[in-house]
Amino acid sequence: MARLDRCWIEAHLAALRACDRDALAHAVQRSCEIKAWVVGQDERESGLRAILNFGHTFGHAIEAGQGYGAWLHGEAVGCGMVLAAALSAELGLVSAEFVVRLTRLIERAGLPTRAPRMAGERWLELMRVDKKAEAGQIRFVVIESPGRAGLRAAPDETVLGVIERHSDAAA
Repeated sequence: MARLDRCWIEAHLAALRACDRDALAHAVQRSCEIKAWVVGQDERESGLRAILNFGHTFGHAIEAGQGYGAWLHGEAVGCGMVLAAALSAELGLVSAEFVVRLTRLIERAGLPTRAPRMAGERWLELMRVDKKAEAGQIRFVVIESPGRAGLRAAPDETVLGVIERHSDAAA
């Protein structure tokens, strides 16, 4: 499978933020190619397709918990990607350096990387209604290794610890 090169995004982020037509066209084309490949491999949404929702479990909780419109969808998902990467590291799947690299990229894109303050039980309640949850068990799209994602559950205490370490000061 061809994937959007992480190094390309890092190297061209300034052009993307400046709305350079060539950079945007390339990023959109590659993103569409990747999504089409993933959907083609999993037309019935039996597993692989879930990776397209990296960051969304946390992101949707942010949107719902803060009130829709308080955060833009992209802002919430960008922050959710940082949380999902941090959870991946906590689960021993990727290094702390990977999380730092991804966090810096999200920051450079102008997106928030610190989660809003919400009570832990509220986070869990909101994530349990995510479409990837099964029988009340929250499943997250995690990075299994750079360039490879998967779907996993994590203990509530681990998830809450990640959120606590990546949240703004008490509101």
